[in-house]
Amino acid sequence: MNEIRFVHAADLHIDSPFKGLKETGDDLIAKDLREATFGAFQELINLCEEIHADFLVIAGDIFDQETRSIRGQIGFREGLGRLAERGIQTFVVHGNHDPIEGNFAPIKDWPEGVHIFDTKPTWAMATRNGSPIANIQGVSYREREVKDNLAEGFVPPPSNDLFNIGLLHCNLGGNTDHGNYAPCTVNDLSKIDIGYWALG
Repeated sequence: MNEIRFVHAADLHIDSPFKGLKETGDDLIAKDLREATFGAFQELINLCEEIHADFLVIAGDIFDQETRSIRGQIGFREGLGRLAERGIQTFVVHGNHDPIEGNFAPIKDWPEGVHIFDTKPTWAMATRNGSPIANIQGVSYREREVKDNLAEGFVPPPSNDLFNIGLLHCNLGGNTDHGNYAPCTVNDLSKIDIGYWALG
């Protein structure tokens, strides 16, 4: 198996409204907070470039709300476009904050090398200079309230010698600090021949 290098991110919440900004009493602080998620996303893109990542996986909640802003979507597409220009692929699933069928005007024409998983688990392939280096399986939320165990829908990997990665936004082990979306257990994940679970 060849060495691979990838970055795993989740819960970016780009363009989060940060409730209570007016209560800061300082316009400069409020402005900095408004721009914080965009700045964090740019740092993520910079990191992928600096370490020469083969690919980036994003495990849900890219955006903060179903009604994701045009500014947020354009900023996200531009960042992934920078990676695509350097031959770095991106694999994305949507979570409970930004489901596939949210109430928004979608941006189309994603850069080459960007794979957005639909609402049924499917496999995609990461490549380096045209050669396969990893199998990646992911699933996006159709709607915000997903109470089913999405991990149960994952299927065995293709019969090749590549490293297998699972991409899932879920509540693992019944964490009470978060909504119980797509609940699953470690045992559910260990049933599938996946070497790395990229969770959000």
